[in-house]
Amino acid sequence: MEAPAAAPDRGGDRIGALPDGVLEDILGFLPAQEAVRTSVLARRWRHLWKSAKALRVVGGDGKFLGSVKEIPEFVDYLLLSRGGAPLDTFDLRFGNFGDFGFLGFSNEHFPSLKIWLWYAVTHKARVVRLRLHNNFEGRHALPELGGLRLVSKHLTRLELHGVGVYSSFSDFSSCPALEHLEFNKCEFKLVNKISSDSLKYLSISDSICGFYDSFCTHICAPNLVSLRLDEVYGGTPVLETMPGDGRDYYVLLKGLSEAKKLALFSYPETYIFKRDLRCCPTFSKLKSLLLNNYWSEPDDLHALACILEHSPILEELTLHLFFEVPKNVEEMKGSPDPTELSADISEFLQTVKVKCEVFDEDVHNVLKFLHKLGIRFEQHGVLAEDGPGTT
Repeated sequence: MEAPAAAPDRGGDRIGALPDGVLEDILGFLPAQEAVRTSVLARRWRHLWKSAKALRVVGGDGKFLGSVKEIPEFVDYLLLSRGGAPLDTFDLRFGNFGDFGFLGFSNEHFPSLKIWLWYAVTHKARVVRLRLHNNFEGRHALPELGGLRLVSKHLTRLELHGVGVYSSFSDFSSCPALEHLEFNKCEFKLVNKISSDSLKYLSISDSICGFYDSFCTHICAPNLVSLRLDEVYGGTPVLETMPGDGRDYYVLLKGLSEAKKLALFSYPETYIFKRDLRCCPTFSKLKSLLLNNYWSEPDDLHALACILEHSPILEELTLHLFFEVPKNVEEMKGSPDPTELSADISEFLQTVKVKCEVFDEDVHNVLKFLHKLGIRFEQHGVLAEDGPGTT
């Protein structure tokens, strides 16, 4: 008869028994302020935080650093103390410090910002995030990333929030692994081109791209598969069609014509898409299309008709008949009737989804338009002439 297994020892230092490499990974999930505090736990912990794989510094919004003036000194201390230890993630997030009249950060707050960023990429960081509070309404100068060109074979993801970007910084050709790039609440100061051969995902939101419509920032990213432009003020960025000799530039839709999946959301006052539709390209590879109410306004169904006509292999169409997502959404599903499908739309179309807040006259008109193209819906009698509510 075997003796019963001994009960596991529930005492002792379970965390301290872990290898140094595991502890360094764990410390990387803590804000840097807390990671540094572990140095007083025991002799072994004194320097472990200096080799943490991630460096995350947070301040403002009630976080550890209570004063704007503490940030530069603390970050400089961190980087000097770490020495040459490699990084995986470098994450700086500084919110609102609550000072009366504080509109956001400027160069005066972060004189070493470019040095911090340079430190991250030269220490092999794959992910870099800079998120700095700002308020565009204050019209103050943002912390600037100028005179710096990133060179890194390790960087894969870069997220910037609340900084000023110059042309010298927007050339990412020396970052061959970069695939994900985000700009939020940034100001592009005479940036002629955002260029990257490796980039796959690009997002520019709530940002300023020049102050004149005559000046446009060009996007040269031949391997781009996802582009988000949301509330971009000034000149709308223009996609370059690749390959090319660098001299022929095209409007936005032309640059998207090779996409397999598109989500195009816009607001009524935006004119860039309507202008592009005058010379609408053919979306020869497009299989999935998501549009918001901009494309199906009651008096302008031409926009919807045009983009459907120029999508010859489209398989899935989704219409969000609203500009802001409502709390309650009604969804109607439709499918093409092969015997009545219009020659003006894709013969490969399989599903159509229409989402709306309420079934009103505008929605009714869109469904009638789709019905004329040979698309039938499970709900609502769209052929009725007496408007919504008829079944």
